[in-house]
Amino acid sequence: MIIEDDGNISDLLGTLLGDSGYSVVQFLDANGALEWLKTHKADLILSDIGLPGISGIQFCCLVKAEPATATMPVIMLTGMGDELTKVTALKAGADDYIVKPFSNNELLARVEAVLRRYRHNGVLHRELVSGGLTLDADSGEVHADASSVTLRPKELELLSLFLRRKGTILKYSFISEAVWGLNSVAARDTIKVTVHGLKAKLGKYAGCVKAVPGMGYRWADLGEI
Repeated sequence: MIIEDDGNISDLLGTLLGDSGYSVVQFLDANGALEWLKTHKADLILSDIGLPGISGIQFCCLVKAEPATATMPVIMLTGMGDELTKVTALKAGADDYIVKPFSNNELLARVEAVLRRYRHNGVLHRELVSGGLTLDADSGEVHADASSVTLRPKELELLSLFLRRKGTILKYSFISEAVWGLNSVAARDTIKVTVHGLKAKLGKYAGCVKAVPGMGYRWADLGEI
């Protein structure tokens, strides 16, 4: 859930999260969000602090005070980076706090970190799986049907990205930023060469990496190909 009264920022966030595989619902104020939450659940809430009417801080307090929504993680977004505002947001029950402007990578990393804490109940060991292919997200070890697979750093990051976003079309621009970083733009040819190197080491799972002409790639589990 995104609650942001600036339509341009809301649309940018929606596109970023949508392209990253998340289903997104957007609201311009807290009242609409609260109504929606009466009959729906959100895996995570991104809320601006400076909202019209009910502020983001008040909204967070209401969410955390209601048993039906108390366990929903909340990340506060604001242009105010002073300590008092941050402390106020955290005391209201916010799980994290991001100051505008922020990079796409930072936002996605914080979203994933908060979701990970909730979904794994604080257990840090994580394993990404596709059939008999496994990637230990903490150690970086990869196995294909019990056989160890040695990958180069960028190949490993690329595989991790594919497995986290299975079924989602990952655009070249998104892959470039997610794997090579915000300030190191990778050309399509560089991405294609890295994908080729990754596929060469995955055996029968190479076919899971599907090229989407003119756009990028998506990962499909073996049974879905």
